[in-house]
Amino acid sequence: MRKIALMSTIALLALTIMIISPVKAVTIEPYSAHHEMDLLDPGESLPSKGPIQSGRGLYWYGTNEGSLGEGTLEIWYYHYSLNTATGEGTSVARILVTIPGAGTIEGIARGTFTGFIYNSGTFTLTIGTGDFADLTVIGTYSAVMTSQTTMLIDCTGTSIYH
Repeated sequence: MRKIALMSTIALLALTIMIISPVKAVTIEPYSAHHEMDLLDPGESLPSKGPIQSGRGLYWYGTNEGSLGEGTLEIWYYHYSLNTATGEGTSVARILVTIPGAGTIEGIARGTFTGFIYNSGTFTLTIGTGDFADLTVIGTYSAVMTSQTTMLIDCTGTSIYH
């Protein structure tokens, strides 16, 4: 008899806590952005063999126009490798979007180079402040070098507010 009363009390308490606990609604929206970037720091080349050029520390800075608002995009390359004979390669970079008055959101991009001037891949933004504190953005990007120091990037994906 005591077990039944105790189990009933625990079940009632658990149900009360679930009802009182606020549940955040998840909102999913399409994401898109366009960026015009300038190379501000070419970083450093790493020792390499043959036609493979490796480096790190490239720093790009430019505009952000898109779903989150107007602001800036910064890109720091952790590492890149490029075959100078074929134009093929890979990259990993930290990215930071800043929207004045709204906040920042940052994350990681991973991509591949093709034909020397094209870079495409995926990105995930998860560390937000201000209006973006509860935001995750996942998507793909496509970039084209318009000169040795300028680049255009288009992004599409999904914004998840949680």
